[in-house]
Amino acid sequence: MSYQIYYDKAFIKVEEKYVPMINSGSNNCWEVNFFGQEIPEKNWSVLNYTCRSKLYSFLHRIEKNMSFEEFYAVYATDDNIDTIEQDYEYYLSGDKEALYTCPIRYDVAKTEYTEMFHAYAHLHIGIETDIRIPVDKVLSPLHFVDFVIKHMYKTKWDDAYTHNERFKELVNCLKSQAESVKDNYFTQAEHNLLYID
Repeated sequence: MSYQIYYDKAFIKVEEKYVPMINSGSNNCWEVNFFGQEIPEKNWSVLNYTCRSKLYSFLHRIEKNMSFEEFYAVYATDDNIDTIEQDYEYYLSGDKEALYTCPIRYDVAKTEYTEMFHAYAHLHIGIETDIRIPVDKVLSPLHFVDFVIKHMYKTKWDDAYTHNERFKELVNCLKSQAESVKDNYFTQAEHNLLYID
């Protein structure tokens, strides 16, 4: 079975805005570098968000792959024994059975806000669900990226927080920098519900 490995994160500055990027790859996919050495697959991708409407999203998909040994046992024949490794590489590059997909989306929805029914700022978790967790802060892209990395790549986040003082300082001041949702969009009645503070 394969899974995605999170290697790095970065921000690309475009004019006055920053684009969050994530470097990841499958644990069982390899590439050949310029020197002919096999190296782990690593790909940079954009963490999707739109800044004007305060909508940020992250889609994490885990796929189930057969190991080469499993693939060999199922598909190897006398006719393809010479090409079975190429066939396996082709299999790895194609569609696989998805074990799960866990999208996370943060949304600020001023026009859709309805007290007690549709929170002004909220997190959506899952596909085709009505999971909408109210948030009493207006998050920046950096807040959202930190949330995703902490909860989807816990080991890497824990390691960075434990061993990197700059990262620790950044994380410790993020929440205090977030703007609170105004009372007319987060009423006392809504404070009585479970929400992310």
